[in-house]
Amino acid sequence: MTVDSVVRGTGPDPRVEAEVRGAALGQLLAGGPLAESVHVVLVLVVAALVWNSLPLARTFGWVGAVTAAAALRTWWRLGLGRRAATPEQALRGVRLTVAGVGLAWGFGAAAAIPELGVDQAALILVVLAGIVAGATGTLVGDRRSFRYLLITSLAPLPFGILLQGHSRIHWIAILLIALFAWGMDRVHRRAHRTFAERVRAAALLERSTQELARQHAYLDALIASTPVAIAVLDDRRSVRSVNAAFEALFGYSAAEVVGAGIDGLIVPEALRSESTELETRVRRGETVRVEIERMRKDGRRIQVRLSAAAVKAAADGALVALYEDISDRKAAEAAMREARDLAERVARARSAFLANMSHEIRTPMNAVLGFVELVLDTELAPEQRRALELVRTSSEALLTILNDILDYSKIEAEHLELESIPFDLPKVVHATATLLAVRAREKHLELTVDVPPEVPQMVRGDPTRVRQVLMNLIGNAIKFTEQGEVDVSASVIARDGDEAAVQFRVRDTGIGISAEQRGTIFQEFTQADASMTRRYGGTGLGLAISRRLVALMGGELAVTSEVGRGSEFTFALTFPLEAGGQATARATVSLGGRRLLVVDDNETNRRIVRDMLGAEGMAVHEAPRADAGLEALRRAARAGAPYDLAILDAQMPDQDGFELATAVRADRALTETRLLILTSAGQRGDGERCRQLGIQAYLTKPIARADLVEAVGTVLAGTASAPGTADLVTRHSIAESRHALRILLAEDNPVNQQVATAMLLKRGHHVDVVSNGREAVDAVARERYEVVLMDIQMPEMDGFEATEKIRALSQGRTLPIIALTAHALSGERERCLARGMSGYLAKPFKAHDLFAAVEGRGAQAPDTEAASSPAVDLAGFRRSMEEAGAAEAVDGILETFVATLPQRLEALVAAAGGTEAEPLERAAHAFKSAAGTIGASHLAALLEDMERAARDGDLAGARNKLEHVRGEARAALDYLRTATKGGKDG
Repeated sequence: MTVDSVVRGTGPDPRVEAEVRGAALGQLLAGGPLAESVHVVLVLVVAALVWNSLPLARTFGWVGAVTAAAALRTWWRLGLGRRAATPEQALRGVRLTVAGVGLAWGFGAAAAIPELGVDQAALILVVLAGIVAGATGTLVGDRRSFRYLLITSLAPLPFGILLQGHSRIHWIAILLIALFAWGMDRVHRRAHRTFAERVRAAALLERSTQELARQHAYLDALIASTPVAIAVLDDRRSVRSVNAAFEALFGYSAAEVVGAGIDGLIVPEALRSESTELETRVRRGETVRVEIERMRKDGRRIQVRLSAAAVKAAADGALVALYEDISDRKAAEAAMREARDLAERVARARSAFLANMSHEIRTPMNAVLGFVELVLDTELAPEQRRALELVRTSSEALLTILNDILDYSKIEAEHLELESIPFDLPKVVHATATLLAVRAREKHLELTVDVPPEVPQMVRGDPTRVRQVLMNLIGNAIKFTEQGEVDVSASVIARDGDEAAVQFRVRDTGIGISAEQRGTIFQEFTQADASMTRRYGGTGLGLAISRRLVALMGGELAVTSEVGRGSEFTFALTFPLEAGGQATARATVSLGGRRLLVVDDNETNRRIVRDMLGAEGMAVHEAPRADAGLEALRRAARAGAPYDLAILDAQMPDQDGFELATAVRADRALTETRLLILTSAGQRGDGERCRQLGIQAYLTKPIARADLVEAVGTVLAGTASAPGTADLVTRHSIAESRHALRILLAEDNPVNQQVATAMLLKRGHHVDVVSNGREAVDAVARERYEVVLMDIQMPEMDGFEATEKIRALSQGRTLPIIALTAHALSGERERCLARGMSGYLAKPFKAHDLFAAVEGRGAQAPDTEAASSPAVDLAGFRRSMEEAGAAEAVDGILETFVATLPQRLEALVAAAGGTEAEPLERAAHAFKSAAGTIGASHLAALLEDMERAARDGDLAGARNKLEHVRGEARAALDYLRTATKGGKDG
């Protein structure tokens, strides 16, 4: 077995095996001088033994051969140092010289044995056995060298022995030689294996020692060069070693800290107990990471991040602590906090400025628009009406600009908060387009809306902002299109579980936008070019705001356009789908006789609300401050006549509307009082704040009369909400819940057509227009309508004849038909009802009157039974006054009754809250007389019962009838307000 085979058998690291081969070669060469000398000495001894037994020539030849072989080996070994031989070449030389020595001994002995006696031959065999035995040590490094010696020295002997004789002793000698050779081979094999393993183990140990030393040196260098300060502590918290970063951080040298306690070096006195607790946690096996203060040698305190852990491999309880200087980071954090605090103060100041500016501008704007609307409800000359309409239009334009600037400022300040409420998406798209339909019709443009059925109906998001973006895009499309069409569409582009991505598109056939201009149209205060501002007007903020709003809602506003062919704006928004069906219409109630408290520090605002809602029959009271308003609410509750609703201004000195609402909700006596907030400067989070306070409605000023009346009616139709559960009424929620009606307008006057159509379209209704009664009949036969507005005097067929023919149709029997007439004569309403019409509206009518007539009757068929038994027998009252020759006083009397009814009802409520029966008896009697005079028999009967109970001293029984009286009074008021429109507006 050779060195190579041993190496291949073990198969370890080649570098280690190379060292094994080198050691074997060195061992072979190191034993050379001694072996060569021994061979010469032994051959001389053998020559002396056989001197007289062998011929001299043979003796000298044997001695010469062995000596020559030994000398050759010596010469080769000495010359090896001068030759650049490889280990393989040196090994081959060793093997050849060993084989030469073995041949000299073996053939010499084989030639000598036949001439010698048995005893002399035995001595020669002993010498050869000694040589072979010695070779197991001198040739232990190479199996092949030993085998060469073993074979060459022992193989010739059997031939010499057999030449001497063939006796049993000769065969035994040959057998012993063979056994000896086998035994020596086994011995050498074991010795060689032991040698190789010893050399390999020594080499591996040396390499492991070197690798360990290298790793220690690398670790020491790594620790020394790491930028983090490191200290190794023993179980007594003394420093065992530190690195250069520790010295640089804390200002100590290694000699100063090694062996010293860590607490005395770097831990401030006040923090040493905390340091001990940290060490305890580390000893329990926890890795501690804390930001803490430590002390330098010069006494300066520094902020560090300490990371400490136990050295698990160490049996002496060593700890390693890392200190990272975070002073710069802490300073940066402090600077960032200061910058953040400054930014928040600036943002708060900016928000406060925006709120104040909005309040200061909207307050006079509210007065202007409110009074204009109130004046427009009075008798005016045509020139006066045109001038006021111009004032209203200009004011609304100014308000739009103001809203744009405030919205942009809020977006810039990141103070614009998006709502997340359920809304009807198709209705928002249709209603937005409907609001702009009048402008499109004025320019003779085709405005189309396409919302396919797959678009989800109820989604969750911010409908106000969606509507605002669509209003800007559709408004721009109409503004920049002179002929052709504007197409608005919404389509689903992706659905994922309970979400849907909807793409909105507004396309026009207008002037288009060039490639150069498309890069700037989304910039603030920018239009395609300066001439457009002069020609079309506008602030240039609409698209900038739209782009920001779309981005806030998670989309991107894009445009494609070609000059002269039009533009297309698109954006996609993802909406969570809202479980449930279609948005339900909100219920409303009559406002007649309801008690209202307006709390506002601005007298003009209070007067506008008083005039708007007082005209609806509400008893309106006022308070100029929050504390006065709270006291008025409590006083009314103590008197047993609580206010049905309190309208609070959000911006008031000392105590604002939200603080007042908090106080109201904290008073158990006022839990049934409903609350409505009016604000001129909406703030982020106001909606959620209203819900948490149990406020039922939140509206922004200035507000149109129709919207205010509808909001108040909606609030009063509901119940007072507990905080956190309020279903907030807003302008959007009212518009969403409003039932869009399909209306047929039969009117031959183009101006009247335009006025009524504009009002109804803006309200969100769908309107078809015909010019005479015959066309109206054909239209009803062809289409399904929910309301018909019928002018009385029209060519070809008047309104009465058209109504008769419509009633003859199956779909026209219960169809609400409201008469439009310019006659202001007494009895005109009765004449219209007698001819089959459902209602009556005198021209010129106001927007809120038109909405009340249409929406109050459009949702259901006329109640013929109720019509036959009205709350007030107005026809009977008129007949009795005509018989007395005072027919011209009827309308004045009715107007007086309508104007004084809220005060009479309030006096009745106040008397019922007292402890004496007589005031209640007097109030009921006076009210009964007035009601009986005009023919309100149901109301008069109830008041008579109340009067009788009070006269009999049954105060509780009289009070129990109060709610019935209030309900009948409201019914009478509603009936009279509708019935006297002609006379009042005449």
